[in-house]
Amino acid sequence: MFSPDAYLPRFFLRNGHLNTIWAYLFRNASKLPFERILLTTPDDDFLDVDIFASRNGKCAVLVHGLEGSSSSSYMTSMSQVLHLKGWDVAALNLRGCSGRDNKQYYAYHSGQTDDLELLCNYLCDKYANIVLLGFSLGGNVVLKYAGSRVVPQAVKAVIGISVPIHLRSTALKLEQWQNYFYSLRFLNSLKSKLKKKVEKFKTQSLSIEIDTIRTIRQFDEVYTAPANQFTDADDYYKKSSSVNFLENISVPFLLINALDDPFLTHECFPLPSVSVGDAHFVFPKYGGHVGFWTNKGKHSKHEEWVLQFLASKGL
Repeated sequence: MFSPDAYLPRFFLRNGHLNTIWAYLFRNASKLPFERILLTTPDDDFLDVDIFASRNGKCAVLVHGLEGSSSSSYMTSMSQVLHLKGWDVAALNLRGCSGRDNKQYYAYHSGQTDDLELLCNYLCDKYANIVLLGFSLGGNVVLKYAGSRVVPQAVKAVIGISVPIHLRSTALKLEQWQNYFYSLRFLNSLKSKLKKKVEKFKTQSLSIEIDTIRTIRQFDEVYTAPANQFTDADDYYKKSSSVNFLENISVPFLLINALDDPFLTHECFPLPSVSVGDAHFVFPKYGGHVGFWTNKGKHSKHEEWVLQFLASKGL
C-alpha cells in the first residue's frame, strides 16, 4: 500500500517561490550517458528521445514541462534516481525542445498526446513494464493520455508532478504580479521560437505582432489554439485539461501537487470524489513547483515518493 511519508523542508524553503528556485539552482543536473533516437511521426515531423538503457526489462518514460527538455535538471535527476533502481529511462523531448526546430508550423502543447502514444507503442515492443512520468505541462500530457486513450498493456502506472491539470486557471495565475518573472522567462523562449516559425511558414499569419504578446494566455490565443485547430484559448484549455480525464484512467496513477505551488490554483487539487480506481493524490503543504527540496542532498522529496509508489505497485 502506498503511504507517502511527511515532507517538512528547512524553514526558509517553506515558501513556494524559494523552494521552486532553490531546487532549480541546486538540483543534481549531471546527465546519464544516453543514446538519442529519432522517431518519425505520421505527420512527417520527428521526435528526439534520449534513451538511458541497460536492458533492465522495465522503462520509465519522462516528459518535461513548458520549454524544458530532456536536459532539464528535474529530468536528469529523476533519470538518475530511477536508473539506480533498475529502470531504463526514455526522456521525450517534445516537438521543438531538443535543440532542433520541428518541421511543422505547430509544435507541442499541453494536450498533445499523439507523440506520447507513438513513443509508448515503440517501447512496448521492447519492455513488458512501462511507467509514464510527467512534470508540469508534461504531467498534464501523461495524465490526459492515460485518461483519453486505450493505453497499452505494458503501461503499468502514470505519475504527474506539479501538474496544472486545470489549464485556464493556471494560465490566468501566471499573469499575477508575483509570477511575472516565470511568465517572462517562458514567453521569451516561446516567442523566440514563434518568430522562427513565422519566418519559415510565410503563408501563416498572426492576428497581432509577436512582440506585443504579454501573457501565456495571449500566446495561446494567438498561436497555440489556431495552430492546433482549437477555436480559441478557452477551447484549447477545456479540451486539453487533464482534470477532465482523471476519472477515466484505468491504471494506477499518482498526482503530486504542492499546496504552495506558485503556478497552481485550487482547481488543481481534486476532491476525493474524483479518486476512482487506483488513484493516489499527494498534496503536501510545501514544495513549490517541481521543488520539494530535502535536507538530504541534491535530490527532491517527490523522487522518494515516486520510488515508494512504484514499489507499492510491485514495480
